[in-house]
Amino acid sequence: MISQRTVKDLEFDRVLDLVRAYSLSDVGRNAISVDRVTSDTAVLEARADRISSILGKIVNEGRQLSPFVPIDALVTQDAGRGLVHDGADLLAYASFVSSFEELSRFEDNPALCADGMIQLAREIAAGLDGDGSVRDSHPLVRPLFRALEAERSRRAAYAQECISSNSQLYQSGQAVYRNERVVLPVRREKRGLVSGYVQGSSASGGTLYVEPFELVELNNNVTLAEDEIRRVKYQIISGFSHRVDSFRDELRSMLSYLADFDFHYSFAMFIHRTKSQRTVFSDTIRLVGARHPLLFEKAVPISLTVPPQCRVVVLSGANAGGKTVTMKTVALFALLSQICAHAPFEEGSSLPVFSSFFTDIGDGQSILENFSTFSGHMANVAEICRNSDAGSLVLLDELGSGTDPAEGAALVDSLLDYFKDKGSMLFVTSHYSQVKLHAYGDSGMLNASMEFDEGTDRPTFRVIEGLPGDSHAIAIAKRMGLPAKVVASARASLDPASSVSQMISNLNGRLRALDRKVTELTLEKKRYEKMESELALRQKELDELRLHYEEGSADELRRWMKETRRRLENLVRDVSTGSLDSRKTHAVKSFIRELEDKSREADKSVSAQKARMKGPDEGSFKEGDEVLCGSFGRRGIILRDLGKGRYQVSLDSMKMTLSSDDLRPAPAEKKATVSPFRVSTPRPSLTLDLRGRTLAEAVAAIDDEIESCLVHSLSSFSIIHGYGNGILSQGIHSYLSKRKEVKDYYFANPEDGGMGKTYVMLG
Repeated sequence: MISQRTVKDLEFDRVLDLVRAYSLSDVGRNAISVDRVTSDTAVLEARADRISSILGKIVNEGRQLSPFVPIDALVTQDAGRGLVHDGADLLAYASFVSSFEELSRFEDNPALCADGMIQLAREIAAGLDGDGSVRDSHPLVRPLFRALEAERSRRAAYAQECISSNSQLYQSGQAVYRNERVVLPVRREKRGLVSGYVQGSSASGGTLYVEPFELVELNNNVTLAEDEIRRVKYQIISGFSHRVDSFRDELRSMLSYLADFDFHYSFAMFIHRTKSQRTVFSDTIRLVGARHPLLFEKAVPISLTVPPQCRVVVLSGANAGGKTVTMKTVALFALLSQICAHAPFEEGSSLPVFSSFFTDIGDGQSILENFSTFSGHMANVAEICRNSDAGSLVLLDELGSGTDPAEGAALVDSLLDYFKDKGSMLFVTSHYSQVKLHAYGDSGMLNASMEFDEGTDRPTFRVIEGLPGDSHAIAIAKRMGLPAKVVASARASLDPASSVSQMISNLNGRLRALDRKVTELTLEKKRYEKMESELALRQKELDELRLHYEEGSADELRRWMKETRRRLENLVRDVSTGSLDSRKTHAVKSFIRELEDKSREADKSVSAQKARMKGPDEGSFKEGDEVLCGSFGRRGIILRDLGKGRYQVSLDSMKMTLSSDDLRPAPAEKKATVSPFRVSTPRPSLTLDLRGRTLAEAVAAIDDEIESCLVHSLSSFSIIHGYGNGILSQGIHSYLSKRKEVKDYYFANPEDGGMGKTYVMLG
């Protein structure tokens, strides 16, 4: 159950309008409504599968469809058989069937559109002009127009002959039209010399328009030819209409199919454009990077987790709209999920399935105009109490305001207990300290706050779970321009040792410590993952090289052994036949010497290779020596001698333990050639402090820094962007990912700034 007040409070129709903007048809657009919200998970999963199938074709194959024109006039129940439709309606049929034929190809189901309907649509499109009239080029009409032109030519020739042969009888040298008939302009005084019907006269009366008896027949022939064209065109329209009517039942079925398809297609397009994710339905509310659908990029992403055992969430903190937006986002995502099983949040999000939705957001005047604000709120909350159940999602904004604070807080505490015991999922915003303490002491309730940056006296709109928030009324009042004397006096009158303030202060300290620990662990995990990835890559390269070498050596050895075996067999055959003479003895000794020489050459080659790899001081390295590591010869530095021929080596950003067999002294690097000219680019700053700058200013500064580093042959620098609300750091990382000169970037070590600083490596 969803009340109209809830739909209005959440602006859910505005959200659905975003989806309707992608609809292909009126019937699909009308199908997208709050009435489609359901708690039947089987229905939702079926919708999600249908949407995912359509989405795959849109994303992977780049397939999108053309819109459908309305065809209401063709399928209405009171349309009688034998009705001749307007040409525009017939064109609507042709356009609709053409679009449906495209849909059937999209669905890979040709049976959706009958061949007869497609053929008729093509005939209508070919036979009618854009205004719905029959084309003059239609096969049945074209010969009639030729006949009409022939009659007109005969009429014109006769009229011109009459005037040319007796020009003194006529006022001008051209025939004229009166009442759609050709007549001759006869001088009044010459009327008696021209036989025929007078069809009128000129304004001055000096000219009479006469239709000679011979011209009457010619005019009639032209009229009859025109009537024949109109008759045949009507027959064509009538024939099209009757054939369209024969498909009326099919058209209704197609409209029903289109309404269902367009419902799913519209959501698929919305999901594609908003990068929405499929909802996981569970008992846990878990939003990851969720954005209010009407705010999108303007909104700070909301992340919030409410465990199943928690039925009440108390949102507190600075009154800047963030608490209400958070509540609305939860409700909107639940509603969207219960229509299309998707919502604009990141992967990993989950939501329960609610059977009903209730809100009390805004003033009570919209409920009962003669009541006070408090009375109006209480009337609405009382109705919610009567109608909600264990499957309800309830949103209450600033509950208990507009009355005595002590009584209001007590009432809110009781309502929290009421909804918790009832099993409803309740989100409530409040500034009451007593309410925050009440939620803090109950395991079935969760405090959550909107983060406030005390350095800038502004809210960050980030949700912090488990922590009640201060209202920061004095800080906000100061930023709004309240006199400094008033602000100072208010601050002095506060009791710093109040239980709620002390609790919030303690929790804030613990939160910051946990944040630091999470940051350190995240960075440590990232370093280990990078090392593991690089080691796996090096091992793969080594295995491939070893395999390649072994395969090459094996091939060479096989060829040598094959040749040697052939020579040995020839020697054995020579020795075994006939008597042993000096020639045979010499051949055997020569063969043996060659084998010995081959063995010595192999030993010598191995020794030389080892010497090349080891260098002059084989197996002897000291700390600080530059070495080449492994078969790829990557340059590293000896950090420590571990004994027994093992060394700890710094290889790029990794520390590795290698044996002396895998190391050899590194030759001195060649110095770069000095350019004979000077560059005007300033030297890079190495550490770029962008705190307090806009993203556009930060990007410009990064551009200059990258150019300066490249000109001065430096391969790295760092950026200080601070923590803030994460928007600047996210924007900087997004920009760095698009620069081809940037090889890698990552947050600094905890002791060097952690997530407030980024290292940049240039390639």
